[in-house]
Amino acid sequence: MVRQLVKFSLSGLMALSVLAGDIEAADIESGEGGESRPFVRGGGSDKPFIAQLGRRSMIGGYSEVHFRYEREEGVTEELLFEAKRFNLFTFTPVSERTRVAAELEFEEGGEEIKVELAILDFEIHPSFTFRGGIILSPLGRFNLSHDSPANDLTDRPLVSTRIIPTTLSEAGMGFYGAFNPAPSWRITYEAYGVNGFNTDVLTGDPDGTRIPAGKGNFEDNNTRPAFVGRLAVSPTAPLEIAASVHTGPYNSWKVEGLRVDNKRDLTIFALDWDYSWRRFEVLGEYAGAWIDVPRETPIFADSQRGLYGQVNAHFGHGWIATLPNSKLTGVVRYGAVDFDTDVDGDSQQRLTLGLNLRPEEDTVFKLDYQYNWLRDGFNIEARSAAVLFSAATYF
Repeated sequence: MVRQLVKFSLSGLMALSVLAGDIEAADIESGEGGESRPFVRGGGSDKPFIAQLGRRSMIGGYSEVHFRYEREEGVTEELLFEAKRFNLFTFTPVSERTRVAAELEFEEGGEEIKVELAILDFEIHPSFTFRGGIILSPLGRFNLSHDSPANDLTDRPLVSTRIIPTTLSEAGMGFYGAFNPAPSWRITYEAYGVNGFNTDVLTGDPDGTRIPAGKGNFEDNNTRPAFVGRLAVSPTAPLEIAASVHTGPYNSWKVEGLRVDNKRDLTIFALDWDYSWRRFEVLGEYAGAWIDVPRETPIFADSQRGLYGQVNAHFGHGWIATLPNSKLTGVVRYGAVDFDTDVDGDSQQRLTLGLNLRPEEDTVFKLDYQYNWLRDGFNIEARSAAVLFSAATYF
């Protein structure tokens, strides 16, 4: 019921008036049949809330717990319970055009605490809004829509964590918006200047070139901004296809005006898709990365790639008499990453089968089985399997 009453609008396409209790019709995105559409399904404009602070601020969040049993080559690697995440987010419509939002994440029982989102939006026009702060970089759809209650498997896709380092939050500013070139068509865009990655891309992980090791560059290490942007086309409400790119230098090539290295760029290109048909959903993502590495040090990989494809099938709506809003979802996902496209090995493949129960739309219990094929830098294969059970809910 909360989701029906209040929609969390980070995107600026839905302007919430808490005092009047209405939504300005000019900012509602309509699809076929007149239904409203969030900026990204499952993303920032698609979160529920439980409380209002004072006259206009709102607060909400989600909680997630895991059980994991994993064996590799017949040896138990993990058998544990984990308080995986506890996130809090707030949203405040300061005025008709100005909005402020934030998200604070507690991971691994509080071992890691970080500000995942802290943004200021100023709507110049419904199709052109300024955004600045700590943003969720629009690099692939999953980075924008990664909340555990919104997804149907426990672990995030390999490509969305090992090539695109979800959650990728960066300090920056730029613009976003949406427009409708035809009644059923919608085009959305986001474009920001950000600080980008740092040299830990090459040196921060003992396994070799790993892009996630270079994120968290909240103070730019080279005084040269990077660029990130995403363009999404939705010819009809059930279908969206998008392309995105993140590019810019990651190394420090000048020290006090003295050139000490060549400027080296890191570029990540991504394609993502999301299609719904009756009880089925087909979604996925592809990403390729190109890293300018020192030629005198051939141990670093200069190109990586990965993808995942997933099919969800919803069924069993109302089968449980005491839970009339419940439904079941069967999930199949295949994913693969290659950390060095120029050599054999240094790669991973994963097949995941899942079944989950949603007693309500915002709460989910997930049971997954996953099988992994891993190859090290010498192309030696190891296999692992895992059983996962998790529970997650918005609040």
